[in-house]
Amino acid sequence: MATSSQYCASTDLSGYGIRAEALTGVTPANLQLAIADASAEIDGYLRARYTLPLASWGTDLTAICCRLAVYRVMMIRGFNAARAGDEQIRLQYEDAVHMLGLISQGRVHPNVVDSSSTAQGEAPGAFPIASSYRSRGYMVPDGQHGGAFQGRR
Repeated sequence: MATSSQYCASTDLSGYGIRAEALTGVTPANLQLAIADASAEIDGYLRARYTLPLASWGTDLTAICCRLAVYRVMMIRGFNAARAGDEQIRLQYEDAVHMLGLISQGRVHPNVVDSSSTAQGEAPGAFPIASSYRSRGYMVPDGQHGGAFQGRR
C-alpha cells in the first residue's frame, strides 16, 4: 500500500480556519498526528479515483486537510460546539468531508496529479482519447473509406 502524503503542514493550519493563538498549548506532536490522520482520511477518498501517492496537489486539497486536522486538534484541546467560533470548526469539518465524498464520486475534480504515468510520462487525462465506429470513420483523399479512427494525441 502506498504511503500517505502529508497534504498540509502545521504552519498551514492558521491559514485555513483557525487563528494561530487557538493552537497555543497544542504540542507539535499532536499537530503532526492530526495532520497525518487527516491526510490518511483524504487518501481513503482519493483512492477511489487516483493512484496514490499523489505527485502534486493544489491548495484545494491543502485546505481540506487543514480543516480536517483542525477539527482533530480541537477535539484533543477541547472546544464548545455551541459557541459561534467553535461551531465554525465543526461546520468546516463537515463541509470538508462532504467535498471529499464529491471528489470520490467524480463530481468534483481537485487540482491533483497522481503517481500513475502515461507512455509519454504525462499526467493521466492530459489528452483525450478519440474513437469512432467504422461507419463514421474518415475518408482518405482518393475517396476510399479509411476505417474507424482510434488514437491518442
